[in-house]
Amino acid sequence: MSTVSVGCIICDPQNPIPVTTRFQARILVFNVTVPITIGYPVLLHHQSLIEPAVLSKLQAQLHKSTGETIKKKPRVLGNNSCALVELETTRPICIERYADFKELGRFMLRVGGVTIAAGMVTKIR
Repeated sequence: MSTVSVGCIICDPQNPIPVTTRFQARILVFNVTVPITIGYPVLLHHQSLIEPAVLSKLQAQLHKSTGETIKKKPRVLGNNSCALVELETTRPICIERYADFKELGRFMLRVGGVTIAAGMVTKIR
């Protein structure tokens, strides 16, 4: 019990949950005061875990409803945009693809106590 803390996930040893520091996700950006760029620091809220993270890649800007690629490798993400990004956490975290396990594939991104984006994990690196 001394090694279990808030944000830890207990799983079956025969079917372990993936542990990673990098993953690809589809995010929906809400209202942001400063446009999101590569290297943007955020707090990743995943279940009860709060972990510092950085947007390491902006892979594509997507159409909100259809999910089609509007622009590859955008320089910035503004208000009410949808995008495919890569996030990198400071420590390894347990995370699942949204398609495999919805509860462990969702997260929120916050900055300064304000939620700036919600996301779904699409690929684990």
